[in-house]
Amino acid sequence: MSSLKLRVVASCRKLTPAEDAIIDPHNYMRYNDPSSQPFSGSVIGNASDPKAATTAQFGALWGELAKRFASNEKVIFGLMNEPHDMPSSLLLANNQAAITAIRGAGAKNLIIAPGNSWTGGHSWTQGGGQASSNWLNKLQDPLNNTAIDIHEYLDQDFSGGHLACQQDPVSNLKDVTAWLKTNKLKAFITEFGGSNTTDCHTMLNSMQDYMSSNDEYIGWTAWAAGPFWGDSSPCCTDQAHYGSLEPGSKAADGGPSLYDTVFVPTISKKVPKQLQWSGLASVNGGALSARS
Repeated sequence: MSSLKLRVVASCRKLTPAEDAIIDPHNYMRYNDPSSQPFSGSVIGNASDPKAATTAQFGALWGELAKRFASNEKVIFGLMNEPHDMPSSLLLANNQAAITAIRGAGAKNLIIAPGNSWTGGHSWTQGGGQASSNWLNKLQDPLNNTAIDIHEYLDQDFSGGHLACQQDPVSNLKDVTAWLKTNKLKAFITEFGGSNTTDCHTMLNSMQDYMSSNDEYIGWTAWAAGPFWGDSSPCCTDQAHYGSLEPGSKAADGGPSLYDTVFVPTISKKVPKQLQWSGLASVNGGALSARS
C-alpha cells in the first residue's frame, strides 16, 4: 500500500484505551496513483484493471503485517480506510482475504472491518443491493474477534470538512445500530469529530452518550490528533487553521486549538472512569479498572 496510518485509541469502554494503536492502510481500497486520493487509483481486486492490486495481494499484505504485530497486544488491525464506489461483493472478498491471512499468520489481535460508501454509519443500510448491511454480516473470523469499522461525521455531507454540525448522529446511527444488534456484531467508530460551535458540542455529547448506552459500540477514536498536523485542522473547520486535537496544538494565530476548545471541554469528559488497561483487545471486552 502507498501509506499506512496509526490511530491512537482515544477512548474505549471495553478495550484498552490510549495505549493502543490502530494500524490501517489509508488507501480507500485503491492502489497506485495516490496523486488525487481518495478518488484516484485502481480498486483493489478489480480483475478488469491491469494496474489493480489483486485480492490475493491485499491478503498477503495483511498476512505480512500480522506476522510483525501478532505478539503485540497493543495493536488493532484496521483493514482499510474508507472504501467507496466499488462492488460490495468485492469489498467483502477483500476484507475476508485479509481476515483469513491475519488468522493464518497466528495473530489474535482485534480486527476492524470497513463497509462501502466511506464506511459511513448513516449510510450503512442505504444503496439497495450494494448496502453494506447486505454484505458485512457475511464475514467469517474463526476467532470471532472482528468488529465493524464505522465513520460518522456531523456536518452537512458527512465528510468532516465543514464548520457547522447539521447531522444528528443519534438519528443517523439508529439503523446501523439495529443491524449490529440483529447480527450480534460489535462496532468501533474510528472517525468522528466536530468544531467549536454550540451545535457541535451538543451533538458530540449526544453521540458519545449514545455509544456509551448501546453495547454494540466497543470503542471510538476522534479525528485527528498528532504533531504531524501542526496548526492545520484536518477535521471540521472548512480548512481553517484552528489546530488539532493534539495537546499543545495552537491555531495559526497562536490562539486555542481544537484540543482546547473541543477535546478538553467535550470529548475528554466522556472518557469512562473504568477501562481495560491490559490484555488483548477483544469484542468481548476484558477486566475493567480505574487509573488515577
